[in-house]
Amino acid sequence: MICLTSCKSSHKKLLNGNDNDAKYEAAVKAYEQGDYYHANQLFENLILYFRGKDKAEDVNMYYGKSLMEDGQYYSAGYQFENFVRWFPYSEKAEEALYLSAYCKYKESPEFYLDQTLSEESIKAFQDYVAKYPNSPRVQDANKCMDELRMKIIKKDYTQAYNYYKYGQYQSAQTALKSFINKYSDQTEYRQDAMYYVVLADYHFAYGSVEEKKKERWNVMILDYERYEALFEKFTDKAKIAELKAKYEFAKKEVEKL
Repeated sequence: MICLTSCKSSHKKLLNGNDNDAKYEAAVKAYEQGDYYHANQLFENLILYFRGKDKAEDVNMYYGKSLMEDGQYYSAGYQFENFVRWFPYSEKAEEALYLSAYCKYKESPEFYLDQTLSEESIKAFQDYVAKYPNSPRVQDANKCMDELRMKIIKKDYTQAYNYYKYGQYQSAQTALKSFINKYSDQTEYRQDAMYYVVLADYHFAYGSVEEKKKERWNVMILDYERYEALFEKFTDKAKIAELKAKYEFAKKEVEKL
């Protein structure tokens, strides 16, 4: 306890003092020892003093990294963006641009929440890759972008599926088909989306007024045939059997009508 109190007192005294070279040495030491909380306090205190001086780049970069390592990704990302603006010709500008995108990636929330930060992070990574296409960090940037895209896709699919889940079959048809058109290369979610399109078609037609049923059963028949043609080799047989039975029922209904 005495040692801890002494360290806190020493840090506070250094922070409030005017020996900026000593502050810089202590800040670097704290950063290297993993004491990011005290490091970012000291580096923040030094930014104005070293502005326009030899150590300005180092202080600003260290400050951003200490914030990032302390888990303050929003503030760190803002600091890295500032670094790129303030020192565009620095050798550290490439790393700062990458880290600004990475901090947005780390701030990206769970898939069911608003994905604005995910979209901003993808854009920031794309800007980085466009500017530094030969960087060794490009591979990591692409992995991060793939992860973010899948999160956005999962959110869009879940939102569309929820219409079916809660019995809003006409809205489910529209939302799921829109999802399929938007993400035509996502076989996993696309297959599930088309499966629920056919089920939504079935329930919507089944519950329709008599004069609308023939038209709506025909929509289901076409959607099922499209599903079967695309996914017969990939889907489990239970799903095919389930939809096949509903398909045969729909054809009989059309014949009767």
